[in-house]
Amino acid sequence: MQQNKMRDDIWQRLQSVKNLQTQPAMVAKITQMLQNPATNASELGEFIKSDPMLASTVLRLVNSAFYGLPGRVGSINHALVLLGFSTVKNIVLSASMLEMFKVDTGSSKFCATELYKHSLACGVIAQYLAQTTGYEQKEECFVAGLVHDIGKMIILQVLPEEFKHVIECADKTKILFYDSERKLLSVSHQEVGGMLVEQWHLPPQIQDAVSSHHNPSPDSKLTAIVHCADVFARVLGYGNGGDDKIPEISDIAWNMLKLGNVNLANMFDDIEKEWQKANAYF
Repeated sequence: MQQNKMRDDIWQRLQSVKNLQTQPAMVAKITQMLQNPATNASELGEFIKSDPMLASTVLRLVNSAFYGLPGRVGSINHALVLLGFSTVKNIVLSASMLEMFKVDTGSSKFCATELYKHSLACGVIAQYLAQTTGYEQKEECFVAGLVHDIGKMIILQVLPEEFKHVIECADKTKILFYDSERKLLSVSHQEVGGMLVEQWHLPPQIQDAVSSHHNPSPDSKLTAIVHCADVFARVLGYGNGGDDKIPEISDIAWNMLKLGNVNLANMFDDIEKEWQKANAYF
């Protein structure tokens, strides 16, 4: 009964914070534009150019080793043609996410920048896994990996003292952050993150990946990809999600992606190359 009361109280506090329920303004506007079939590259380019910092970010990324395009790209419209609308939207989301992670956590055991690195790595690895396992929506995988742990940042901002206790418990007892928060809060970053991305109107399959990445079902290959990307990012030491544990990979996800047929050493070498390219930019 006490746990149910605590859970209800936490949900009320989370849902009462309006600014956490709003998608970053630039992402929201671009999402709206992309949902309109009449939007063309010129209109989207003009909107991006209205924010000089965003425009320079897009141009830096399109010219980085991460995309490996031949020659220099000097205009936003050219970048849109080369990368496509969806990729540019992901760039905007990545830039907006970075701003959300620029906070003082108040804890020596947790660093928001390290969580951002882990999240970015998860996006990069998820995109790589999509390519190697034949999942066509690789850009979707990048987004799902990037936002999979966003619930942690929301809990940190809304429940700072409780968050600190979760971090301390995970560190002291050597358990996953996920297990620590379920033990102390009766709610997890999966659920909180799922609530947020639903309010951001991200696709249902991304919502499922965020809200179930620790326990994927056999119904979602995207969730399986994000689950494995999360574990691989931990194995390879890319950033830190709030604990030093490496969770076991779900049998469901492992079998769905047919990872038993893969040379993991070669896969990790390829992932390292992709991560170095992304990390050099971000």
